[in-house]
Amino acid sequence: MLRSPIVRHPCALALAALLGAASARAQAPTLSAPQTVTLTAYKPATAAVTIVSGATQSLAGPLSPGATQSFAAPVSLETSWSVDPAVTANLTLVAYFDAPAAALTSGPAAIPSSAVQGRVATGAPTAFASFSQAPVGPGGATVGSAGGTLRLFTESIGTANAVATRRDNLELQLDLTGIPSLPAGSYAGTLNIRAIVQ
Repeated sequence: MLRSPIVRHPCALALAALLGAASARAQAPTLSAPQTVTLTAYKPATAAVTIVSGATQSLAGPLSPGATQSFAAPVSLETSWSVDPAVTANLTLVAYFDAPAAALTSGPAAIPSSAVQGRVATGAPTAFASFSQAPVGPGGATVGSAGGTLRLFTESIGTANAVATRRDNLELQLDLTGIPSLPAGSYAGTLNIRAIVQ
């Protein structure tokens, strides 16, 4: 059986060409003007101090008038922070007594903060120093009490340590040299420790 040859009409060919061109035009990409979404997030600065060990301190023996005595073990401190290095110059760890004239008391008898000494081998007072400094900090953000404060360390802040943790040991002792005789009793007091970012 013979097949008749397919004859393409010139109009059909022209119509196919027009349809192909229209289809190509319809598929060309059309872009809108870009619209933008602004994303923001905020993380506040933080600073924390944890007493790892040594939260309770006792002398190895009874008070010795006119002598210097060390507390049995250091206070192990962990200080951690997360700050913006563009606005924070340093972080300072401060220890202080609320009432410098009566750092440790037994009834009406008192031992002043100037008789309590501390040192931090990895910090600022590497030799024992009295709790007799001024408060630390700018304006209303001061930490400590007048004549009852001791800076334990100041660390400069930069990009490399904007988020960091450090460990330090605070050694404490009582220096009763020049302190009048104290009456018998159990003497106790509270030492506050805080970090301040500036």
